[in-house]
Amino acid sequence: MLMPGADRIGSVKLFALMACSVALLFAQTREGNFNIRFEPIAKLQTGARIPFQITVTDALHKPLIDAKVTLQIETPDHQGTKVFPAPATDPGVYIAKPVFPTAGQWNVYVEVHRSDQMSARTVEFSVPD
Repeated sequence: MLMPGADRIGSVKLFALMACSVALLFAQTREGNFNIRFEPIAKLQTGARIPFQITVTDALHKPLIDAKVTLQIETPDHQGTKVFPAPATDPGVYIAKPVFPTAGQWNVYVEVHRSDQMSARTVEFSVPD
């Protein structure tokens, strides 16, 4: 036997649960469909700040402005992970300056956020001795 008002309490709890679920769906980051291109603009070497130029365009191939861009380096076995900010230098152009501590293969991962959208790209580079 249900207690008086139990139906109403159950309905309120169900409504609150559904409202929270909908809010979580909208709060998640969604694919930005950004085109990300990046390359070092100096010779790759260890122990020095190597500038990487990162060019980002939107789905219409227009420069992506007001984005938060980061560049992350790590070895293929996910060691030595470091994240570097990439401030804007021109519309759609960002520069990060990672320091590779050792020679070898490195994964370079660039992540771009704007509003609730995000895109990322990874490229492997070989840093010489």
